[in-house]
Amino acid sequence: MQTWESEHSDQYERIVISQPVTESDRNSDVLRIPTSALAVFPVAPEVVRVSVNGDERSVLWSPRSNDRRSGTLAVGMDVMSGLPMREAVQIGVKDGVFHLRPAPEAA
Repeated sequence: MQTWESEHSDQYERIVISQPVTESDRNSDVLRIPTSALAVFPVAPEVVRVSVNGDERSVLWSPRSNDRRSGTLAVGMDVMSGLPMREAVQIGVKDGVFHLRPAPEAA
């Protein structure tokens, strides 16, 4: 079985993953980005383009200044509340847009 990363590796410039989504995350508007993935994001806070299920929006990116803290991508409570618990979100980067992997459909 192929993973999202292997299926889309030629479609994106880079693919990174978020921190696993917690209940607290689902009740906030930010997706946490681990330090290992910070290199694909801007070095300073700024508004970036994010695509969620084909819907593009401008959101605030904050890299945080403390090396031990995750960066945050303010994708909105509507997005965060729909993400599966304890799973990381895959993010494909193409032409400056951060494409969040669509949430799996309910079985």
